[in-house]
This record gives sequence, structure tokens and C-alpha cells, in this order.
Amino acid sequence: MDPWTQLLARATAERQLAAEGRWDELAESTAERVRIAASLGPAPRGARLVLEALAVVQAELTATLASARAEIAREIAALPNARGAVAGYAAAQAAPTRRWVDDQA
Repeated sequence: MDPWTQLLARATAERQLAAEGRWDELAESTAERVRIAASLGPAPRGARLVLEALAVVQAELTATLASARAEIAREIAALPNARGAVAGYAAAQAAPTRRWVDDQA
């Protein structure tokens, strides 16, 4: 397999890693792909179709990452509200409760 096709295969695998939320593996693979690409030099004429396919896969990978980033940003934005609700619930659980049995405290 030529190096350009290897880059496409790696990018396709990275797209799957992103879809599965396997961020650490994705980061390692992407770093390796960048190193490989940097070592290749100019692409030969015969690599055009592979490079076009690589551009499509990269665009899809970028869209998946942008979507995941937006979701994380929404989750982070909701954290102060969630903490307040949890704190209120914890305080209610910690408060001593009185039970009245036969009108006696």
C-alpha cells in the first residue's frame, strides 16, 4: 500500500475513533498521521483520487470533532445549574427530620 493510501486508511480509522468518542486513541493516531504526512513531500500525480478522498474523510472527521466540542461546551455550561441542584438535594438530605409520634417530638 502506498503512503498516500495509508494516510487515507488512517484517517478513515480516525473518523471511526471520533464517532466512538475514543479521544485519546484519536489524538495519538492523528499525531502519527501528521508526522507521516510531513515526511512524504509533494504528492505524485497518481495520488490525486486518494487525496480527494482524504479531504472528504478529513472534513467528516472535522465535523464530528466540532459536534463533540459543541456538546461538551453545552455540558460545561450546564454544570453550575447542576451543581446547585445537587447542593440543594444534599442539604435537604443532611437536614435532621423530626417525626411526630403520638404528638410528641
